[in-house]
Amino acid sequence: MRLLRRYAPRNDKLNMAKSNKNHVIGVDIGGTKMSAVLFDGKKVLADYMLVTPKDNLEHFMIMLKALVEPLEQKAKAGGLVIKGIGVGIAGMLDFEEKRIAEAPNLPLLNDLKLPASLAGRLGVGEIKIDNDANCFLRAEMKLGAGRKYKNAFGITVGTGIGGAWWHNGEIYQGAHGGAAEFGWLTVDFKEGIRLEEAYHRLTQSNPATLAEEAYRGDILAEKAYEEFGHYLGVSLANVVNILDPEIIIVGGGVIESSDLFLSRTKKIMRQYIKSPESKVVKIVKGKLGANAGAIGAALLVNNQ
Repeated sequence: MRLLRRYAPRNDKLNMAKSNKNHVIGVDIGGTKMSAVLFDGKKVLADYMLVTPKDNLEHFMIMLKALVEPLEQKAKAGGLVIKGIGVGIAGMLDFEEKRIAEAPNLPLLNDLKLPASLAGRLGVGEIKIDNDANCFLRAEMKLGAGRKYKNAFGITVGTGIGGAWWHNGEIYQGAHGGAAEFGWLTVDFKEGIRLEEAYHRLTQSNPATLAEEAYRGDILAEKAYEEFGHYLGVSLANVVNILDPEIIIVGGGVIESSDLFLSRTKKIMRQYIKSPESKVVKIVKGKLGANAGAIGAALLVNNQ
């Protein structure tokens, strides 16, 4: 079992043994790592992170249980009641059947009814699932960068690229649950290349290494990020022309190196936005950091 990192609350006893509040565990499953938080509706009490297994489903479920159990133990030690678990997944979901229809970066999860599988292993009653980008934006709208806004678009850039639209107080899922799949926008019509495919090609599926090279002054690495910024800007202009959001919130692991491409993105985006009034749309980084997706997943259950 490879541990990426583990955080504990400052007060190990949580000081909440007499609390009557229901607490929730939120889980964020990405293509590279999966993280979990113990959440009280307003703040994270403890969090945990592991590498995402990709070899087989049984190993994945064992590791997912290993991710959640330390937080359950924390809660139990503090006398806290776990109301349920919310899970965000990088993939397309069938919300009626509570099934993962397709997880492009984790195909071992395809067609899995995760809540039922997880409930059997953990013995937890309420388990809800959502797309990971939806979870990210939900958290930022309720507790982070989007609290003052009603119409916002969120994007996550990590192992893959996700998108979500917040409109009139909730995530817009579309007629079939597949709205705002931002990474699948076509950016090269001649070659039929979509945004996420362009991102993988430009970064050679290793954005962290490419960022290090760019910061060291490697011209090819710098140009790769500049080209990605161009594609991202065109894609966001299309979003603004259709949805006209007040704000665009950006998150995900690659945001740590966003200075390599985000200025280019903003310039290109405004170049292709049609409405002069819409050109004032803000692009900001999320405020909740690496735990945003897991917090948004927790809010599926503890929706205060």
